[in-house]
Amino acid sequence: MITPEELFRLIFLGYWGVMLVLILAMWLLAWKFIPKGNKWWVGLLGTLTVVLMFVLPMFKQTVKAKEENKVQEIQNEKYLAAKAVFDERCKTAGYKIYKTVENVEGVTLLNVWPDEKHYEDQMWEYAGLPKAFGGDSYIQGFLLWREWDNQINDYNYHGNGFSSSKRSIPYNTDEIKRYKRFNSYQFADVLQNQSYQRYQFKDLYYLNEIATTTIKKPSRYTVTFETQIIPEDRKIWIATTKAFVKDSQTDNLLGEATWYSFHGGQGVKKYSTTGIWDRARVCPDIANAQDGPIQYFVLKVLKPRQFIQENTNDNRDKK
Repeated sequence: MITPEELFRLIFLGYWGVMLVLILAMWLLAWKFIPKGNKWWVGLLGTLTVVLMFVLPMFKQTVKAKEENKVQEIQNEKYLAAKAVFDERCKTAGYKIYKTVENVEGVTLLNVWPDEKHYEDQMWEYAGLPKAFGGDSYIQGFLLWREWDNQINDYNYHGNGFSSSKRSIPYNTDEIKRYKRFNSYQFADVLQNQSYQRYQFKDLYYLNEIATTTIKKPSRYTVTFETQIIPEDRKIWIATTKAFVKDSQTDNLLGEATWYSFHGGQGVKKYSTTGIWDRARVCPDIANAQDGPIQYFVLKVLKPRQFIQENTNDNRDKK
């Protein structure tokens, strides 16, 4: 079997071998057909022409490779400098929980994450959490069921919710010990057009149809987010998002969270079929796999009141 080194040697010898054969043919033709007295000049000129034909492309390729390497070096330097800033920002990313509240039935959303995506816009306002679901999916994210994993002492599936019905008793004893399904909030009150709309599923065990009602007194616990655009950070493709949970009755801040995203390619797309911000890395790291990072944080602060678990199976069997 031919090794890569042997293959390279064959290509190398073949390349220069062809050049030597052409030079030899040039001299033979000059010696046979060129009048005496001009043979040497024609032979030398032909030799020079053949040599340039073979050497010039290699020279151009070498120059091109050096230019590409220089560009790559500059890009690497920019990446390392930007990543150093991102790593420093990430030291302050994560959740600060000042107080948790048990048995919360609902939350008030003072703003809603939009559904539109502008992945190639360097100044996109919502680039701090580029993969977060928006619109109605953002609201429903506060109402979905989730699974708790006792082994990791956290929500399973990175804290992402699901809308399918709560399943029956787990399949075996090990699953019973390890997993438990938790419902989220029973309703989400959303500030829209200076009034509050209450979103809630008609059947809390079967999340098929959602209803909205205009209300005057929303939940005391508010959730809001900020999308700070810091010009210096955006120049190096770093974006920021912050979220806050407050008790509107006491005006106390119960918790706050900070996320940063970073595009390592510095705005250069690696694949033509993708955007830019959708390829960004987010810290804290768990957010990279989450479609509802804000909801996950809020659930850490405001613990939903749980339904009677036995009713879940009864209701499921009747469907």
